[in-house]
Amino acid sequence: MKTIRYFIICCLCLSIFTSACKKELDDAFHNPEINPNKGSLFPGLFNGMLYTWKFYIQDYGEWWWELQGSGGLGIAGYTQVSQRYITDRYPWFADFDNLTGDVAFGADGQIWNNRFKDYYAGTGQGDDFARGMRNWAIMKNELPNLAGQQLDDNAVFYSLATVLKGQGALITVDFYNSIPYSEAFRGAEAIFFAKYDDPKEVYVSVLNDMKKAYEELPGLYAKMSIPGKAIFAQQDIAFKGDIQKWLQYINATRLKYAVRISGVEEAIAKQHIQDVLSKNNLPTMDFTFPFATDHDPQSGGTWIRGLNEGWPATFIPNIIMKRLNKGLPAYEPGIDDPRLPVLALPTKYSNLAVTPQIGDYRGVSYDADGQKPAYVAGERYYTGTPSTGDINQVFIQNSKSLYNWATFALNRKFPIYMMSLAETDLLLAEISLKNLGTTGKTPGDHIKDAIVNSTNFWYTVNALSTYEISRPLLHPPKPSPAIVDTYANTIRTQFNAQGNLEDQMEVLMQQKYLHLNLMGPYELWAELRRTRHPKLEPMTFNAKVMKPMPERLKYPSSEQQTNTENYLKVRAEDNFTSPIFWVPAAKRNVKPYWDNYNYQ
Repeated sequence: MKTIRYFIICCLCLSIFTSACKKELDDAFHNPEINPNKGSLFPGLFNGMLYTWKFYIQDYGEWWWELQGSGGLGIAGYTQVSQRYITDRYPWFADFDNLTGDVAFGADGQIWNNRFKDYYAGTGQGDDFARGMRNWAIMKNELPNLAGQQLDDNAVFYSLATVLKGQGALITVDFYNSIPYSEAFRGAEAIFFAKYDDPKEVYVSVLNDMKKAYEELPGLYAKMSIPGKAIFAQQDIAFKGDIQKWLQYINATRLKYAVRISGVEEAIAKQHIQDVLSKNNLPTMDFTFPFATDHDPQSGGTWIRGLNEGWPATFIPNIIMKRLNKGLPAYEPGIDDPRLPVLALPTKYSNLAVTPQIGDYRGVSYDADGQKPAYVAGERYYTGTPSTGDINQVFIQNSKSLYNWATFALNRKFPIYMMSLAETDLLLAEISLKNLGTTGKTPGDHIKDAIVNSTNFWYTVNALSTYEISRPLLHPPKPSPAIVDTYANTIRTQFNAQGNLEDQMEVLMQQKYLHLNLMGPYELWAELRRTRHPKLEPMTFNAKVMKPMPERLKYPSSEQQTNTENYLKVRAEDNFTSPIFWVPAAKRNVKPYWDNYNYQ
């Protein structure tokens, strides 16, 4: 918001055209193989936005604070996506329900301070090239200076950058509610202290921008020259210049955010949902892309290192494990969820003496008091870090299941996630369930599709990993289509048997948790707050029963100091307990917790 236009443009020019700086960019992985159109910064700026960390690419610092730095009091912990094996040896959990100050989300404030700033300033990772959504502002300012074929070759980049900038804004709204938007990135117009916008207006503006982009992109792409399209394919690290995939991605993203506001702005939501469905152009494959290099769990800059160092907070909570493992602790094909073996790390109770080996999977509870006797009696775990430890000791010592190291913490080729077939299926299931649009299938059929597609997704991710490939319990063979279909049918039957919409939403959101899991805790937190599903376990710690429901992150302290006048207008909502605007009124006093630990 305080960008000095010409200084940044000069820095960008030097970054692109100076070979020494180019090497630094290549080393930072923000702009690989760049060779932009002569006289144009747009391809490189667009590439930099795709490589903005904490947008698609989850980074090390973010996840270190989320897991290790917060002590299990991060978003993943409150959302019960992952957690520590809690007993009273972790005394800070006595304040698990303290949402009044700086206890929630870690006393250091890194989680909420950095999230806000990253949208506006980006994370340069050592260079000044990729500075997040500010790249869009540079494009906006320079677009009027282009004409003829140069304009035709660069308009696509600006249109797609507008989509990315908008999606980044909605992600930020989902964390903070009111944010600066309409006056943000306007330093060239001498607007350095941006007002906070109504979050609903931000949503509507972005949804409209996405609609406009979808409508204009085919024509803009058609005007590009052959060399222009080649540069687009080179700089588009996500889809390699495939405009059809971008259109499908825009539709799925627009669908997601329209569903998110459907409980408070049904008419607006339906308008966008029905328009998207009328296009019949949703993703036909999972949308991911590879990182520029292999992830390094020991010294890299991506979230994989954060998982490796924060591994004690990556045990699988029971609200996920109980839905994956339906019967005995030992995996039973056709009875248990087929995703269980690739999502979870087997325990010491696994049967390694038979062929094929049979994995045993057990989750952790938020009943810290109930877990203590077994822990004291020796039900513990190996404390070696994944990247330097001995996997053999895991099978000897672990009494509870972590997330599978081969799939997650030591998967050097974990793809960058954008959207998936299963996530789209679950959006369509809710649309069908709530009559928000005509999808052509029943909600139960969409849920079945989601399970099948999610199973394919996670076995594909697991197969990318080169960690301990000779161990079948870490790299299990993909179940037959018949086994997957049988299981998916049982969940469809379970869903259809529910007696009311809320119980059906419980099943639907359980499936969203299973699919996005550790990969998507921020999206799951948004869905938990919006729907109040799935229900969570209460925290019982030293006989104290706690059911906290954090609703948002606090603004960074810097806003009070540098944007004081505008901050004062939203100060009343600067806490952890004020709901985001898209939470329906009827849900605002609902705490989605089970009464005890005997749920199914």
